[in-house]
Amino acid sequence: MHLIEALCRLNAVDQEWDEKGRLYQVVRQRLADQSPLEAARQAQQARQAALSQKRGALRDGELELNALQEKVRQAEESLYGGRITSSRELENLRRDCEHLKQRIAHLEESLLDLMESVEALEREAAQGAAELAAFEARWAAEREADTALYHELRARLQALQEERERLRSQIEARALVVYDALRRTKGGTPLAPVRDGICQACRVSVPSGKAQMIERGDESIVLCEGCGRILYRG
Repeated sequence: MHLIEALCRLNAVDQEWDEKGRLYQVVRQRLADQSPLEAARQAQQARQAALSQKRGALRDGELELNALQEKVRQAEESLYGGRITSSRELENLRRDCEHLKQRIAHLEESLLDLMESVEALEREAAQGAAELAAFEARWAAEREADTALYHELRARLQALQEERERLRSQIEARALVVYDALRRTKGGTPLAPVRDGICQACRVSVPSGKAQMIERGDESIVLCEGCGRILYRG
């Protein structure tokens, strides 16, 4: 294989290797990163925890209300049952009864607020559960697609590596030294085509002698005097 042709083919393989390698790293990191799913689940757990806390407070309040109502019933039964005749005891019972009723009124207001909070949190939790289910479905589909892409890219990178090694074995060492150095310093594009005597990478004119060498396809490396890349007939 002609030297420049081999370098062009190697460059094409290397560029695909770079592109596929970057994508491979992105996909691998995406597969390893479970934080979006964990965050979505934790958000729903927080909504459920808030709902459970409010429900517990509501149950406790209802139990307290029942206990207070029972105390009022017993106090009124004693107050109006006729068994107590002492005016002082009756007055104390009356005051106790009024105090209990005031506590009941305040508690009922609090319970109404709690019930509204519970209803709002139930709506939020239901909506959050639906959104989480949809998110998990999308997540699973994306993981499946990414897993397939991961295996596809890994197989392609292995094939490209084998092709790189095959091509490099056919290119003389001195040419590879120049190629590798330019590949590092020229952003992965060590070669540039020449058209109408102009380097297409930097738009600098190629001297006629070099242009003739490129046109003839001589077995030698010709470098651009502008950008320093390896020139080939484009």
